[in-house]
Amino acid sequence: MSDDYAFDAQVLNGLVRSASVIRVYDRGASGSRPRDVEPVLTISDRTELDELARLLEDSRSTGMECMCLGDSAFELLDHEGTAIDVLGWHHGSTLRWQGSPDGDVELAHGPELITWMAAHGYTHPAERVDRREQQRRDQARAVESWSVAAPEAVRAEIPRILAEAAWGLPERLADDLARSLAEAYPGELDQALALLRWRSGGTGRYSGYPVHEGAATTLLERLPLQAVFTALAGVRATDPAWSGAVRYLLAWRPKDIVLLRRIPESVWSVLAQVVHDEADSTWADRYATCYRQVEHARARRQRARRRFRSG
Repeated sequence: MSDDYAFDAQVLNGLVRSASVIRVYDRGASGSRPRDVEPVLTISDRTELDELARLLEDSRSTGMECMCLGDSAFELLDHEGTAIDVLGWHHGSTLRWQGSPDGDVELAHGPELITWMAAHGYTHPAERVDRREQQRRDQARAVESWSVAAPEAVRAEIPRILAEAAWGLPERLADDLARSLAEAYPGELDQALALLRWRSGGTGRYSGYPVHEGAATTLLERLPLQAVFTALAGVRATDPAWSGAVRYLLAWRPKDIVLLRRIPESVWSVLAQVVHDEADSTWADRYATCYRQVEHARARRQRARRRFRSG
């Protein structure tokens, strides 16, 4: 820790201890102002102020600032009620102080501060932590679901995909995966089914995020689309391949209509059944949007043909 930063830490800790009143606000701070008008908590008892000051002690600089405005804010006031400074509280673990030259600072007692706030009736920080923990658990379950759905031939490459595919599947990695897949499944139809079943795992969002879930899509795009339709024709609608087909065929992509127009009506019919049974209801909305695009394109073509014939 540099001497400059040690001095900043002493100044910040001393600043907090000098406050005669500390107001706590929800929704963080923008610059030197709390974002909310009314405080959720006001601390003026000297004993409690000293305990809160201890909990607000920082341990080190993070060397960076997160992009948000924080979850809560602490307004420090002197004995006359004049504002001394405002500290933003981010993610239950860091403070943003305008006087820090080196980014946000890490709290030495973050979890204890959250518990103290909840004991004083301000439960939002604890609730946010619980939500983030739930999100982490959900993400871990989604990664596990996606990993288990992967063809055994490429499962050993899962750590590599997670490490390298943050912005899309690198071509060299895609080549390696395609080669392993082709060795295990020489036929295109078997490859298509294996990839569609893989695409059924994970969160299944049509936005394309998390990006690693698109690995199967990248490999499917290397196969003839007709191979995908033929493979699907050989399995029941309850096969996970159809759930993967929903995610592959109806996922958002630039110029959606180019692929959507090539989907046979027989495939649209089964997709309608599958999206109806999906736990995520947004897929039914996505299906309706995609099918509407196809119907509009068909209507335009029919109008164009009629004009051509009448001309």
